[in-house]
Amino acid sequence: MQTENSTCTDFHEHVPTQHDSITIHVHTRSHLEAAVQQLSARARYRKQGILVTRTAPGTVIVSLDPNVPYGMSYERTTW
Repeated sequence: MQTENSTCTDFHEHVPTQHDSITIHVHTRSHLEAAVQQLSARARYRKQGILVTRTAPGTVIVSLDPNVPYGMSYERTTW
């Protein structure tokens, strides 16, 4: 996992919170997929789904969510 404010070729991870969510600035679909992949193992362990929330143009929060069925990913937009 990248540390805060570090640069990766796929995406910038800015705000890790308890390893249950990642806030990223998305430049391509692969950036989003990389963030989901990072949380997948934890989602399997907790038997939770993953919620992708678009909070602003190009900014998303990828998080574990107990309200999302295990094995599923839901998307929503809040702006």
